[in-house]
Amino acid sequence: MTFPPAPGRQDHRRELAELLGLTVAELPDEARFVDDLALDSLDMMSLAAWLDERGVRVDPAHATLGSVGEVLALLDNTAALGLTGLSVEMSDGRSELPGPPAPPADPLVPVLETRTFRLVPLEPKDVPFLYALAVHPRNCFRWRYHGVPPSPERFTDELWAHVLTQYVVRRVDDNQPVGHVVAYGANQNVSHAFLGAVFQGRYPGTGLAAETVALFARHLFRVFPLRKLYLEIPDFNWGQLSSGEGTYFETEGVLREHVYYAGRYWDQRVCAIYGDMHGQKPNPAKGTAR
Repeated sequence: MTFPPAPGRQDHRRELAELLGLTVAELPDEARFVDDLALDSLDMMSLAAWLDERGVRVDPAHATLGSVGEVLALLDNTAALGLTGLSVEMSDGRSELPGPPAPPADPLVPVLETRTFRLVPLEPKDVPFLYALAVHPRNCFRWRYHGVPPSPERFTDELWAHVLTQYVVRRVDDNQPVGHVVAYGANQNVSHAFLGAVFQGRYPGTGLAAETVALFARHLFRVFPLRKLYLEIPDFNWGQLSSGEGTYFETEGVLREHVYYAGRYWDQRVCAIYGDMHGQKPNPAKGTAR
């Protein structure tokens, strides 16, 4: 697919190259972010934030950001219309102006919502969804049961074991559940805990899941006296988040051949989000060298 040139497109291409740590030559219109450029979930979150700062709000719940040309065309449309808040749903081509701004929020009220997802406390009716999410073949080997689905009774009994707090992730538009975020394994003084998250298969890789996990981390640092949040990441999950190392989290250690799955042992990384870095924006200068 080709896109007609527009004023400012090359400037946007240069800015995009800087954001991603790539050269302009590596960003032709036909280059696809995931298939060709190997962007992970955190890269896509940074891309969505970059677009939002330029007046384009893309909802990846309906369609992922596909190619460089598609993104530059969205920016062209925003500039041509003279808009500062174009909402775009790429699945059907509809676009609309956002509604009036919300009234100022009480600064002490927890922020538990992005434009697309919200964090909702668990209720008994959520257990069937959480069980189905945990045992789905796409998730089960990446999640707490390492590919061996528990019985529904065991799952229910263990749902709150060693948990500091947890939420169901629901869509803002229709309140449908899409994921689960949990803080667990806190020490006695609640100075550190572990963070986990799992989502329906269409959301990882779009940036939406990563944005929601970042929201959850900010909430945890706000309401608990945490110094850091640990992430336990087997190497078969590392490709989903590796671009965030040094920006969103630091690797504190590697447990060699620690996790067994699919006929072999895998290393497991122990990474940490620090209390003084959880609110940072992505560092474009760091990029994601590939």
